[in-house]
Amino acid sequence: MRIVYCGCFRLPNFDAAAPRVLNNANILLKLGHEVQFISWGGKYREEDLCADGRYRINGAEYIITDELDAVGDFFEKIKMKICRGKKTLMLLNQMKPKPDLIIMYNADYWLTRRLLKFCNRHQVKLANDITEWYDNKELHLVDIIPNFINMTYIQRYVKNKIVISKYLDNYYSESNNIILPPLCNPKENKWSFKVEDERVKPFNGITLIYAGNPAKKDCVHTVINAVNTLAKEGKAIRFLILGITYETYITKYGHLLKNKSLHNNVMFLGRVSQDLIPAYYKMADFMVLLREPNRKNMAGFPTKFAESMTAGVPVIANATSDLTEYLINGVTGFIIKGFDYESILDTLRKSILTINRDNIDRMKENVCMINYAFDWHSKINEMKKYIDSIR
Repeated sequence: MRIVYCGCFRLPNFDAAAPRVLNNANILLKLGHEVQFISWGGKYREEDLCADGRYRINGAEYIITDELDAVGDFFEKIKMKICRGKKTLMLLNQMKPKPDLIIMYNADYWLTRRLLKFCNRHQVKLANDITEWYDNKELHLVDIIPNFINMTYIQRYVKNKIVISKYLDNYYSESNNIILPPLCNPKENKWSFKVEDERVKPFNGITLIYAGNPAKKDCVHTVINAVNTLAKEGKAIRFLILGITYETYITKYGHLLKNKSLHNNVMFLGRVSQDLIPAYYKMADFMVLLREPNRKNMAGFPTKFAESMTAGVPVIANATSDLTEYLINGVTGFIIKGFDYESILDTLRKSILTINRDNIDRMKENVCMINYAFDWHSKINEMKKYIDSIR
């Protein structure tokens, strides 16, 4: 089967969506299908250039259309958003023969409508890989109504879906679905990398870690406040934060701190290469991930969780999405009842600071026993059944 995977991702490794589509495609390639990417963002990588002048990653060709980011004044941005996907459609129209299946990634109102018409006209199967249900608060005013129509109405015309959670599977129960959480490839070199960072010295205590943009959906500010309280009390705990510097954090989010005087054990390490994040995870005892249990977070599934598990690091989180299928309290991490300051502080005091090194090592062994669930190799049979039932 000839498959085109297209949409709002940045190949080969410029956002969290890239590994999602690459690992999903690895399954399809393993099953013998031909895969081509049309990536709306990203940058060509010289080592991916082949003798025929095409760029390939893992054996799949990728084309970058640069139609993801809207630039210019207000009206130019609106025009670009409405026209997004037209370059993709032009490439599809030029293809001979046409693909057998098109997989869209988080397709918006505009792309879905265009591709529904294209697929009906050319008798091509269509699927959507859905990992998000955007909240109105994070959308521009002009995007709110199209997003609502897309998710509640237009998507029901797409007969096949790859969904990231049970929430989305249940919501679109009338379609042919496969549930794929964020998948990793543990055979990639990055999972065996080690990192030497002189800022992170040996520590006789508990090390927590977070990697990402604090401005987004993770309640990292709450964890900073809790760790700061405990560290100032003299408790042996520290928090490594990847993705932002101390100066930038204080400038942007200082107003969210209970105490602007942060202990040295709250450590901002700045941006690091995506390929080095697993190595930093392995320097920690727990990854922390708190999210408000709203529709957005119940419909999605945090990539950070899958990456931490793949790295063999237990997680401290509250119950959102499908996390409790993998997060067993006291076995593969700890489940917090809430996502507020008092909840994380109470868990850190009573559960984290009271365990010994042997218990932590045992929990890491437990994580390694179940993390196969996030290895794309474990989904081959499921994907075969799904592709065989494509409508």
